Amino acid sequence: MPLSYSEIISNDIQICIWQITEDEVFLSSGLSMSQEALERLSSRKSEVHRKGYLAIRQLLKGYGIIPEIHQYDQDGAPFLTDGRYLSITHTKNMAAIAISVFPVGIDLEHYQEKIKKIATRFLHKEESKDHSKTDNIEFLTQIWTAKEAIYKAFRTPGIHFNTQLLVEPFQSKAARGVGHVLHHDKDWLYSLNFRYFKDYCLTLASPKTSEA
Repeated sequence: MPLSYSEIISNDIQICIWQITEDEVFLSSGLSMSQEALERLSSRKSEVHRKGYLAIRQLLKGYGIIPEIHQYDQDGAPFLTDGRYLSITHTKNMAAIAISVFPVGIDLEHYQEKIKKIATRFLHKEESKDHSKTDNIEFLTQIWTAKEAIYKAFRTPGIHFNTQLLVEPFQSKAARGVGHVLHHDKDWLYSLNFRYFKDYCLTLASPKTSEA
């Protein structure tokens, strides 16, 4: 299995990344997929998205996660029926999964200039105070992946990224951070773990009550 990176964080969270260099035929080999899974695959019109979907399935297979325990809830979020938590992500030529005994979220993004055009949609007013950073692609991508990961871990539809999700200030290339979900007059804290690869940023989010 062409696994690019694997890490256990605080003995509770396993993350695995696949660098996608194979074609769809290779990525489909050896997979057992339900009719629902096949329909999800066929609904993806982009080859990049289909390959990302298949790479995720290969990662799950590699960790002994059979199709019968890998399901999707009514909002389309993946989960495992054996009691563990699952989060998945894929972007240009990369796919990743996170498995944990705690709620967990993972996001992986490729650095792209176009993120500047949507920055106002996800930056909280507190994150926008340092104008020297709001035009920085790496900073914006890190904030975006953090909020995507928090959103996946929080599992509550309808959260607004630019008003209800806040990432505390962090140094460039920081390994850890803290995020907040401001929801129903409560402040939910999340631990953030950042990992950096060539042209990519990955963020893992888990409740601050865990050790991650």
